[in-house]
Amino acid sequence: MKQSIKVIAFTFGTLLLIVGGIIHVLFLLFSPDEFNQEKWINKPAERVGMVDSMLSEVELKGKTKSEIIKLLGEEDERAYFKEPNNIVYYLGDERGFMSIDSEWLVIWFDDKDRVTDYEIKTD
Repeated sequence: MKQSIKVIAFTFGTLLLIVGGIIHVLFLLFSPDEFNQEKWINKPAERVGMVDSMLSEVELKGKTKSEIIKLLGEEDERAYFKEPNNIVYYLGDERGFMSIDSEWLVIWFDDKDRVTDYEIKTD
């Protein structure tokens, strides 16, 4: 009887460790990266992992166009959602299991070149 309780306790403890390890690995894989300006500018395909962190750390609305460019670099020349009053940054492959499209950060400006709105779009 005592032997079967030990086996059950050992099995349950091992199962808890395995499940805890899986949850920890999934958290590391799917948690957003911290915003890093150098990485943002030099590795555009990795921006998708940093964009949420950047948007939570930096208040874009009200910033000038030159402040945005100083922070995020020049806009992407192949900008998919380009309009006369915005700048667009390529973020990388869309998040999720089936990454078919790309994600883009679109930032709109008013007539005084101040940010009025921004949105993450998928093409």
